Amino acid sequence: MCPADEPAARSGAKAGSESSAPSWWTGGGADLKTRLHAWWEGYRLPGAAKRAKPVAGQPAPKTAAVRPAAPGATPAKPAPPADFWGPERILVAQLIWGDGFTFPGGGEFAAELAASLIVDKRSTVMDVGCGLGGGTRTIVQRYGAAAHGFDLSPELAKAGDGLSAKEGLDMRAPIAALDVANPDWKARFYDAALLRNVVSLVTDKSGFLRHVGDSLKPGGRLLLLDWALSEDETRGSAFAGFIEGEPRPPILGTVAQLTFLVESLGYTVRRTEDFTKDFRPVVLEGWRRIDTIVAKGMLNPAEGRALMNEATLWARRIAAIDAGELRVARIEALKKA
Repeated sequence: MCPADEPAARSGAKAGSESSAPSWWTGGGADLKTRLHAWWEGYRLPGAAKRAKPVAGQPAPKTAAVRPAAPGATPAKPAPPADFWGPERILVAQLIWGDGFTFPGGGEFAAELAASLIVDKRSTVMDVGCGLGGGTRTIVQRYGAAAHGFDLSPELAKAGDGLSAKEGLDMRAPIAALDVANPDWKARFYDAALLRNVVSLVTDKSGFLRHVGDSLKPGGRLLLLDWALSEDETRGSAFAGFIEGEPRPPILGTVAQLTFLVESLGYTVRRTEDFTKDFRPVVLEGWRRIDTIVAKGMLNPAEGRALMNEATLWARRIAAIDAGELRVARIEALKKA
């Protein structure tokens, strides 16, 4: 999940600039720590600009046309792809979620997920959407299994594989970039598959889940944890803000629709649930480290901007969850023999 050295808003704001944060956050020049505390506690700082309310039927403002470079001028350097993870963002994500992690939960959460897959020292696990592979390495260390991590971001995969090598786990917990259209997975090789925040980013969900099934042994276990739509078809401003703020806009279905898709592809669904109520506190726990993260001298200006951008990203997600417009699906299934 993520952007040019730090995620820029789709409004055309410059990457890493203060304007990429929501207007309620800018706080009239307040320091980083004060603004983050305001976000955490849910109050508006004095002098912070209020959000303008959209007028019904009013078209969205058009973005300015890009002018061609003048003859002989040096062309502007192209912006990095939207899912790029720069070193500042990788650092900040680990300060929030823990060493080796770029997503909520940390090692204990990863271990709990693996436990539901009944993983042991005889198992080989596919961990898709692993980020830096902190969870992948936890599975190896906790259960003695082999675990192969895969992530959509080449930058995260490269950094994560380096961390596995540093811990002497490059053979037991390798991390690789994933080509969702043509994944390089052996047929009937894995005992279990853990899919975290990947299916929502894949256009051909059926094709991708077939690839996963082909790589599982008969009776292999699948656990899918991902964003989902609420059953209520009404979508408001919170959901629109979530979609607009995502570096890779997800393509979502409801928990029921995801369950039906998994069943239709030859899996036996053992458990399906709306996991949102359990996931929300996992997210907020990471942000309780705000005091440590913004301690004096801990972050340079670029890292501070990355932190603000990361908090903006998660503020949008939590707002959509609290509005009841964004859910988290958890589906456990078995591949049929």
